[in-house]
Amino acid sequence: MSGNTDNPRRLVIFGASNIVSDLFDCALANGLVPARVVVHLPESDGPRDIALADRVAALSGLCAPPQIEMLDDFRPLPGELYLLGPTTPTRANLAAEIERRFGLRYHTLIHPTAWVSPLASIGQGVFIGANSVVGPGARLDDHVFVNRGVTIGHDTRIGSFSRLQPGANLGGLSRIGGSVTIAIGATLLERLVVGDRAFIGAGATVTRDVPDDALVLGIPTKFKNLP
Repeated sequence: MSGNTDNPRRLVIFGASNIVSDLFDCALANGLVPARVVVHLPESDGPRDIALADRVAALSGLCAPPQIEMLDDFRPLPGELYLLGPTTPTRANLAAEIERRFGLRYHTLIHPTAWVSPLASIGQGVFIGANSVVGPGARLDDHVFVNRGVTIGHDTRIGSFSRLQPGANLGGLSRIGGSVTIAIGATLLERLVVGDRAFIGAGATVTRDVPDDALVLGIPTKFKNLP
């Protein structure tokens, strides 16, 4: 997916979060230039967060720093590629607002070290991070976020706006709903059904189906209802 270095393609990221550096990294690895970050909410200012301005400054010497602008000031420009930045549930609301205002299509951004089977199906706005594997027959619906080192088994379908955190391992022939979170290092056995908005905790091993809105923790897993 590398671009022409004499006229690199420009990537616009909607929404700022702590994951934006991964998007910068993947864009550069694909020959894209991070051109703009369009902010729609106030930044998180927790004691362990890194400010967007600092993340932009880290690009110094690699490319021209992307502009930071507010959503109300954004106007599409010819030749741009678009991607959602946040991985939190607010990204579905952001996508709906962008659709209402601009009707944009989204870029699919895949790190060069990831392996995506040619028999897999990948929707618009999907991000697949470094060293991840997507097996044959898998289907990732729009805006699925796959972090680093994730394995998705054959014929597994993942619904829109779901996010898979580093080191998650999904068996084949499973159905993962929309807006699901599968946290760091979680393992899901094959042939499972995970309901919409479920949250699989870090390191959990899931051996049976998960209902909508459930919180799944531990080894063996225990189920709780999300508020």
